[in-house]
Amino acid sequence: MGRPDVSADAIVGFDHHSDEFNLNEQEVNADLRSRCPVAWNEKYGGFWYVSSYDAVEQVARDGDTFAHKYEPNAADGVNYQGEMGVPRPEGQPPLGIGEVDGPYHLALRRALTPFFSSGAIEKMRPFMEQSVHWFLDQRIADGRMDLVLDYASPVPAILTMRLMGLPYDNWQLYANLFHSVMDASDGDAYNKAIAEVPAMIDGLLKFAATRRADPADDLTSFLGRFEFDGKRLDDNQLIDILWNLIGGGVDTTTSLTALSLLHLGTHRDLRQQLIDRPELYQTAGDEYLRYCSVNKTLSRTVSRDTVLGGQQLRRNDKVLISWFAANHDEREFERADEVVLDRAPNRHVAFGLGPHRCIGAPLARVMFQVMVKAVLERMPDYVVELDGVHQYSGNPSMTGLGKLPVTFTPGVSLGTSRPT
Repeated sequence: MGRPDVSADAIVGFDHHSDEFNLNEQEVNADLRSRCPVAWNEKYGGFWYVSSYDAVEQVARDGDTFAHKYEPNAADGVNYQGEMGVPRPEGQPPLGIGEVDGPYHLALRRALTPFFSSGAIEKMRPFMEQSVHWFLDQRIADGRMDLVLDYASPVPAILTMRLMGLPYDNWQLYANLFHSVMDASDGDAYNKAIAEVPAMIDGLLKFAATRRADPADDLTSFLGRFEFDGKRLDDNQLIDILWNLIGGGVDTTTSLTALSLLHLGTHRDLRQQLIDRPELYQTAGDEYLRYCSVNKTLSRTVSRDTVLGGQQLRRNDKVLISWFAANHDEREFERADEVVLDRAPNRHVAFGLGPHRCIGAPLARVMFQVMVKAVLERMPDYVVELDGVHQYSGNPSMTGLGKLPVTFTPGVSLGTSRPT
């Protein structure tokens, strides 16, 4: 869609859903950062693509101008598209935390923050460690395993089930759905995956109803009792929040862990550095968050006319910010396209910025440390079977791995008890 108020040198036409963009994303972003960090893309009805660290930071911190919420054809005349992308994918419930703004969002954040505080997460650590070692025990004697299917997928999923109060045995149901949606390479694959959503929503509704009637010590029960403006959440609000939390817990940590283990498996000098210097796990976690940028892009809606990066944005414009591009901005990060395990400071934006910053960030950091450390301690010589690696394709919002087969010197089971 043409924009007469945009100069020709600020207009681009790449398709961010295409294989070509997926294969050349680093180069496209670097070119745009150097010449036009806020560019008008004529695809999909037209939208602004933001690629520099400074411009992404400005958008992320100004939630009033760059709205997160999903509210099509709102009363104020703005068609709020939410944050799930351009165009918005069909068939998925709104994100009950990420796609709301204002006092309701702030109340939710305040209420949920204690569940993800450093103290609460330290109480989860023994369960995390039990889980990682139980799953490694199942394959350690074989000398081969898939670090996604056998490890990085089930461990975060089981922890998420525990937080929500859902039965642990359901982990594969949720993990498979979210991974399939994120990994869908074409319309048919996406439609097949998304067709499972209504049944899962129905199951969550039934589970939430049982928790409303008979509360337990879990997040679902807490949300069932939560009140805003003197009213409890209705079923739609509750499901949207649960969907947001489960999706964030099941897929993003899996992707971060898998991509990090792939990189360490193909860069033995860095792997050895982390083995020799375990004090680097904290900075290494932040560096892989920056380098991988699992959540690559999120969308916003312009609520009022504004100027960004020298460009005039109009009310109702769509904006796509690239966390991935910002995290590889050479003006912010020296050696931006390399992994530097002891990088400090590291002002990455992998968790977002401002009031919508990822609420689960402290949990993701600890999960990374626990999961990667266990692999490097118990199979330090693992070798990646590169021909069997499967990376998400065609998804401009998320990156991750569907498969990560490895071989290693067989080890001995620790006899870890099954997580309960």
